[in-house]
Amino acid sequence: MKDRALSTIGLWVVVGLVIWVGGFFSVAEQSAFGLLAILVCAAQYEFYQLVRKIEGVGRPDLTGIVAGFALLFGLFFLAAEEARANYLLLGGAVAFGAHLLSLLRTPGQVPVLLRRFPTLYGFAYIPFMLASLIAIARMKDGHLLTAKSVGLYYVVWVFVATKFTDVGGLVFGVPFGKHKIAPNISPAKSWEGCVGGLVTSAAASALFAWICTGPLGLTFMIPWKAALLALPIAALSIPSDLVESVFKRLAGAKDSGSTIPGIGGALDLIDSMVLTAPAALILLSFCLEWAKRAG
Repeated sequence: MKDRALSTIGLWVVVGLVIWVGGFFSVAEQSAFGLLAILVCAAQYEFYQLVRKIEGVGRPDLTGIVAGFALLFGLFFLAAEEARANYLLLGGAVAFGAHLLSLLRTPGQVPVLLRRFPTLYGFAYIPFMLASLIAIARMKDGHLLTAKSVGLYYVVWVFVATKFTDVGGLVFGVPFGKHKIAPNISPAKSWEGCVGGLVTSAAASALFAWICTGPLGLTFMIPWKAALLALPIAALSIPSDLVESVFKRLAGAKDSGSTIPGIGGALDLIDSMVLTAPAALILLSFCLEWAKRAG
């Protein structure tokens, strides 16, 4: 618990420094992209290592990691800001997300897609699903004449809404958790922890929005709207985390790695983002489109 708390604080300090230092040198988005790309590549590598331990699954090809980085790079540096590719990205993400959720019904069975196409599966599971964060990072505010890039702060908001669900789950779940949500997949998760996670996520999201619109003077969501939109993000983060637990149980592993004390590996850090990233892109796209029409 102590190691996890210290690691979480340290990671948020790193994120804050990237934004502050990057903004000072006018390379905030590039710095954030580099940090995200490193996390995604590391998480995909760890997933491939897990897959190699699952019986009956072929050895994934590490060229999948190269393809994943190429996808993120292309979307960030080459795609147009209003790229139609975003709609194809969301369509594929929703379809694959539904597949991932179906794994929770039969956690002891190896997915046929994973058994036959392990390299492609790892590509779809991590870089493809998390590519929605790149689309969010390129968003601008709703003012037609004076549009400013606010995407980086929306990406941080997605991380806040998602990861503080985990924090709330621990804070409330450890002392009060009695009713288990998925004992066969993750015995530590409880319904009490889930409720605490939702409340914590909404509160942290509202606080972040207040900091953006108040002290920082940015064009951002008002606090109550940030808290409200955080609820579906937080709710999806819970099954997203459980999906990774399914893969770890199939591989007979406790963590995906040991890079981050108290948390595990890079995949353990961003597993809950797999389903929340596409959902956040959908929600934010509607909100910004409405703002543009209202402006």
